[in-house]
Amino acid sequence: MEETSTGGSHVAGVCGLYCGACTLYRARHDVERKDAQAVLEKIAERWKVPVEQVVCEGCLSQGPISGYCAACEIKKCAASKPGVTRCADCDDFPCDLLMKFANDGVPHHSAVLKNVRRQRKIGIREWVEEEYERDRCQYCGVSLDWYAGVCHRCGTQNASSITSVMGERLQPHYRA
Repeated sequence: MEETSTGGSHVAGVCGLYCGACTLYRARHDVERKDAQAVLEKIAERWKVPVEQVVCEGCLSQGPISGYCAACEIKKCAASKPGVTRCADCDDFPCDLLMKFANDGVPHHSAVLKNVRRQRKIGIREWVEEEYERDRCQYCGVSLDWYAGVCHRCGTQNASSITSVMGERLQPHYRA
């Protein structure tokens, strides 16, 4: 797995999502986040699983992967094609499966087509670096998740560039 200063390309999801901004990933990795346990409990409740099972290190990591990501049809599709790790590697991009995902009404899913095009243009390593910078609090620098309307470290409203892009559509989506 290709390494970056942000930890590795395993946070570049198969579909074009940046796993490093996933609410679940951030709740497990932000050691100073005061609401981490409450976030994990809420996800566990929605997924109807014990909180211990609410863990994911990124869909291409060697560590634990959430049940939602492990069962992902896009991930299965990529794995079934020789030489394809991500949608960015696939000659069939953009396919119906990815288009459906991008248009399923979940706000952060809407970025996958743009993300995959960017990955193809600049490469996975550089894209991960860009996403890492984009999904940080613009004031204190802590990494934030897709739906962070307030920085958990400094309390800044709309601290991340992703929240300002998504605007009023901010709402937590934890789907099983």
